[in-house]
Amino acid sequence: MITFVTVPKPFNGHTGVIQRNAICSWIASVPGSQVLLCGQESGTAEVAGELGAEHVPDIKLSQFGAPLLDDVFCQAHRRARHDTLCFVNADIVFRGDIGKVIGIPAPFLVVGESLDVDLREPLECSVPDWRSKLPSSGVSRGPLAIDWFFFNRGLFADVPPFSIGRARFDNWLVWRARSRGAAVIDGTAVIEAIHQRHSYSHLAGGRTEAYRGADARRNQSLAGLWCYLYLHSILDTDWTLATHGLRPRPRSFGFLSQLHLRLSGLWAETVGPRRP
Repeated sequence: MITFVTVPKPFNGHTGVIQRNAICSWIASVPGSQVLLCGQESGTAEVAGELGAEHVPDIKLSQFGAPLLDDVFCQAHRRARHDTLCFVNADIVFRGDIGKVIGIPAPFLVVGESLDVDLREPLECSVPDWRSKLPSSGVSRGPLAIDWFFFNRGLFADVPPFSIGRARFDNWLVWRARSRGAAVIDGTAVIEAIHQRHSYSHLAGGRTEAYRGADARRNQSLAGLWCYLYLHSILDTDWTLATHGLRPRPRSFGFLSQLHLRLSGLWAETVGPRRP
């Protein structure tokens, strides 16, 4: 089975609804799995008790108040009851067959794209056909936006203290897995992940802070400017997860898309956004 690890925002208003939806979808998808809710945001302990998850309250923070990835992963490895872990944003609903990741030979990393949808109401994941209530379509978030990571225990036992919820660390994790010889797998088609649209009101600077604020700049510093040579995305996967197992991912001219993504990221970082 799977140990799910997430760092929720405060369980207030619409954010509370979408986070409950996400957690319930994980529990319903793989019964008997473990869910770790990390941090001390309001409502986290109460929701953990209500849904049968485990609360991990004491997470180290950056000087600007963001949860630190290295401590979350360290505590997750200590507490995990299963050898397959999933680090996932607390707004992601899985409607596909995520049980397909269980049994993939280690070392491995499964990532994939998510569809942006509007989901305003609570999900009833206790009914057998709860997936049929989900939106049937959405807008892809693209290959650089990586919201979930299935991996084997030990693959990410040592990572830098990146700030969670800020840019860059997700792409760095894909590079790290490849650099360690792991099978990096695109699970988009089988996992069928839904990203519930939300505001960035939990950050003082809104969405801009997530990508260009102090913690985002700190993440960039930890990765270094050369990270654009390994600004890895879902296009860098070597395998595709299919219904009947793994298939090699055709390369064709995918390297051109990868090069475009990396050069675009480098340009944005060194030149910055255009002023109106």
